[in-house]
Amino acid sequence: MKRLLVLVCLGLAGCSKGHVQTTGMAPSGPLPPPAHVVITDFAITPDQVHLDTGIGAQLRREASGEQAAAAVTEAAQETQAALTDTLVKKLSAYGLPAERRSAITVPPPGSLLVQGQIVSVNQGNRTRRTLIGLGAGKSSVTANAQLYYLGDPSAPQFLQSFAGSADSGRMPGAAETMGAGAAAQRVATSTAVSAAAHAGDEIYRTGDAANAAKLAGELARQIGEYAVQQGWIPPNAVQ
Repeated sequence: MKRLLVLVCLGLAGCSKGHVQTTGMAPSGPLPPPAHVVITDFAITPDQVHLDTGIGAQLRREASGEQAAAAVTEAAQETQAALTDTLVKKLSAYGLPAERRSAITVPPPGSLLVQGQIVSVNQGNRTRRTLIGLGAGKSSVTANAQLYYLGDPSAPQFLQSFAGSADSGRMPGAAETMGAGAAAQRVATSTAVSAAAHAGDEIYRTGDAANAAKLAGELARQIGEYAVQQGWIPPNAVQ
């Protein structure tokens, strides 16, 4: 029974998705299909990045000599790239002409513009996620986004705004999957070397890029639904 419950939890954790809600909307009539869907990197500042507070992460940074500022920059860039790249991939799969462009470039007339701001990148505590799990030490990414139509690039037409988040979910940790006694025996090793294969899988599923991709996937779905309402793509294009 214990193993069955663990497998159920694992399945639920694997289905974890981002959560996005519409925070603003401007009424608009039918618009011509966009010739381009331009997605720019979401803005972020260093103070919005909160590094992993786990003892394992601290030991790794000390061992590698990595400075906190460099780790913050890396986290910001990974999150930006995952958000933008996933949006491009998902919207392109819906049949929209999505592309990534620099925020300083002016999109051509007839473009749909997606821009945003990363509110927080919180790496949580990987040690707690690895050993305890079930939401302990969870990591997360939160962001806001805005959708504009550029019939005239000098006068963007606001369409919708969104707020969303994604986190590492409630994946069971070593104490749940192995039993508290076995997990206790591995605490020292888990902390020093990231709990071997369990931690390696945890990193893949709960890192900054993974959370950003989940958030972008849900944001893309909502943009896709708007495109369906406008008649730009068929209803069955958005899965």
